[in-house]
Amino acid sequence: MTTFWAYVPVALIFGITPGPDVTLALRSSLAHGIKHGVAIALGAATGSLAWGIAAAAGVAAFVTRVPAAFEILRWAGALYLGFLGVQSIAKAGKWITPGNPEASSEAVPAARAFWTGLIADLLNPKMGVFYLAVIPQFIPRGGPVFAWSIALMMIEFVIAIICLSMYALLASSVRKILTRGTVAAWTERVFGGVLVSFGVRVAVG
Repeated sequence: MTTFWAYVPVALIFGITPGPDVTLALRSSLAHGIKHGVAIALGAATGSLAWGIAAAAGVAAFVTRVPAAFEILRWAGALYLGFLGVQSIAKAGKWITPGNPEASSEAVPAARAFWTGLIADLLNPKMGVFYLAVIPQFIPRGGPVFAWSIALMMIEFVIAIICLSMYALLASSVRKILTRGTVAAWTERVFGGVLVSFGVRVAVG
């Protein structure tokens, strides 16, 4: 239990630190409501869990040690974030329903938001690097590596969902204010610009 409690602050810091996942949750919740923001959170947390399992199984080590595999994933992730950012800028404010700024004029399935969060995380090989570096530090000497890794990743999974959902709730709570006039469009453009900058950062390493 001491090991688990020691890992919780690390998972919390990782969960609340602003990044692509947080930006996606905020943007999706603002444009389509809290349900879509939570769907992003579930998708992103599932992607993190997948990378944690991959790290425990040795797959992440393979990806990070094979330059070609790492570069393919890195560039795919950079392009995907860039695409989402440009899309957000291009469609900024178009989802607002005239006369009812709190409603969305686009019927976007929540499942799409889930897949957006999932793919964004799966295409980020630095997640694998992070878990390869951090998880082993919390595994007791002589303990079963795979079992401990999964247990720690489940903590990360739950905390990631909670943190990202709180960000989504925050965006949803101020939705009425942000959707007045041109504020919504500019807010979404800002989120789009942030996503593009994250894509550039991933691309340059």
